Amino acid sequence: MSEKETNIQYIPVQPIQPDCLEDEIDLRDLVRTIIKYKRMILITTIIMTFLAAIYAYTKTPVYQIEADIQIGFINNSNSNSNSKLYVLDPQATIVFVKNNFNMKNIEKVDFPLVTISLVKKTDNILHLSIQDISNQKAKEDLKKILSTLHQKENKKISSYLTNIDSQIKVLQKQKVNLQQDVTTFNNQLLSIKDPIIYQTTLETISQIKNNIFNIEKQLNNLKNKISPQNIINTHFVGKIKEQDHPIKPKKKLIIIIAFITGLILSIFLVFFLEFVKSFKEEEK
Repeated sequence: MSEKETNIQYIPVQPIQPDCLEDEIDLRDLVRTIIKYKRMILITTIIMTFLAAIYAYTKTPVYQIEADIQIGFINNSNSNSNSKLYVLDPQATIVFVKNNFNMKNIEKVDFPLVTISLVKKTDNILHLSIQDISNQKAKEDLKKILSTLHQKENKKISSYLTNIDSQIKVLQKQKVNLQQDVTTFNNQLLSIKDPIIYQTTLETISQIKNNIFNIEKQLNNLKNKISPQNIINTHFVGKIKEQDHPIKPKKKLIIIIAFITGLILSIFLVFFLEFVKSFKEEEK
């Protein structure tokens, strides 16, 4: 062997990676399969989209209105802090509305659907959200709820007024009796000669008049409590919010999702059929 031949170095040839070729082949096969079954994919996708469109446009539309209501209260003007006496308990009102106006709970139907929550604890303001087949129906539901709450609180207000009225009558009777006592002692003063007794009688009259003044003050406070200005029924706070368009069903979203889902499922079905076909061919 010559010197030149001994200096020759053999460089090993790197074999082509089979994985890359297989990936390229697989990708081409996938594209070919999709093109081969393009009609089937297109028809399946169109059918699913069409069915979704039928569902979206035939399903009963759902409208929603929202409103805030202030729980009725009585201004306690005698209190130094000018606190309010709320007629209805807010938590009990929430439970009452949910149990009596959600028709799904009562008659196993979908509407109206009422959502209620306490949004402002300090002022006992409740937020109502009502869903029904139209804005008009939802407004009727809202009015019905408010009317029912008025009936409940009017019973309590009536009991409150009766109690205050009985207190007023008792004080008025005491006032009349004390006024009669003042008249009697004034008549006695005309015939009293003893200066000590006279002075004692004057002091008694002064004390009685002071009691009458206190009673009149109590009467004014009680009358102020039952003044219509200090008794506030449950009422709306702000405007009723409503939308011109239904919140459900979301037609565009349903159709888009159906189209994408149909496309994915049809492609999956095509690959599955191709797999079954190739499997049978291998068995043969």
